[in-house]
Amino acid sequence: MFPPADAVAELDAHLSPLRAAHPGLGWTAPDRWHVTLRFHGDAAEPAGLLDALRGLPAPTLRLTSSGTFPGVLWMGVRGPLRPLAEAAGAAGDWRPHLTVARARRRADPLPQVGFDGREWTVTEVALVRSRPSVGYEVLERVPLTTPNG
Repeated sequence: MFPPADAVAELDAHLSPLRAAHPGLGWTAPDRWHVTLRFHGDAAEPAGLLDALRGLPAPTLRLTSSGTFPGVLWMGVRGPLRPLAEAAGAAGDWRPHLTVARARRRADPLPQVGFDGREWTVTEVALVRSRPSVGYEVLERVPLTTPNG
């Protein structure tokens, strides 16, 4: 799921001073920011995935303060994403997040980022293929059910 342009711009502006203060981190370009429901490897479309997502309710989300995995700085995502993640086959320990930076070495310290972004409604889930030199290639889009649609 890709956040809308206004949510991306808001977070990008908030992170700007941190990029300057932490140039040793590998900052993810804002046009690559996304929330992963599940990583499926090289499978073009895991069996039944799109059907499992089709028609699910569109959640309202917001980006929140940061957290870390070893070597990864991420922003939290607040909102009812669990039904989408379960439909995508996410593991029980799945945590919704948006990766914003990676340490050059896993042991390098990562900053903490306080943030409470604007809300947005997710209207679709995109099945994407990551192509490191190019970005993301959208293979399929699955619309979600919105209150007005």
